[in-house]
Amino acid sequence: MTSPPASLHSGTPQWRASALGAARRALRSCLLLCAALAPLAPSYAGEAALTAEVPGGKHKVLRLRNLPKDAKVAVAIEATGRITVSFLNEADFNRFPNPLEPVFIAPVEQTVSFSLTMPETGDYYVILDNTKGTDAQKVKMVIKAVSGAAAAKPSPGLTPSPSIPAPPAQRREF
Repeated sequence: MTSPPASLHSGTPQWRASALGAARRALRSCLLLCAALAPLAPSYAGEAALTAEVPGGKHKVLRLRNLPKDAKVAVAIEATGRITVSFLNEADFNRFPNPLEPVFIAPVEQTVSFSLTMPETGDYYVILDNTKGTDAQKVKMVIKAVSGAAAAKPSPGLTPSPSIPAPPAQRREF
């Protein structure tokens, strides 16, 4: 048995990029399946998790493609330090870092969880923003998407909380 090329050993930037790409593909597949099955069944639920390192002065973006209107999305995030998480529609993503009407924006000191109902069908973006930080932050994120009347089942460990109230209509700066 041969070992993987040196560029794909754990800890290298290529390995981390490969692992993050695999997590994004798994999440995208899960959410696309949820969106595709929504008209055929009364409900469907999907879940994905990812871990990423966000360098100081930078941000990372996760695109959630074609979420159906009224889909429920629950998100739980753990970070090693302070970052800001934003959940934006496509129009506000194009205005980032100055969105007009973010679906959700909040600081993450250590953990945050929230759930949202998609106001319209479309692409949405989760932005892990460390542009005000100087040190890299490791971030773990779990996203559950539910369409129809399905209720997300809790999973062990990091679990999105559906009881977090919706954010206020006006954006607050942190």
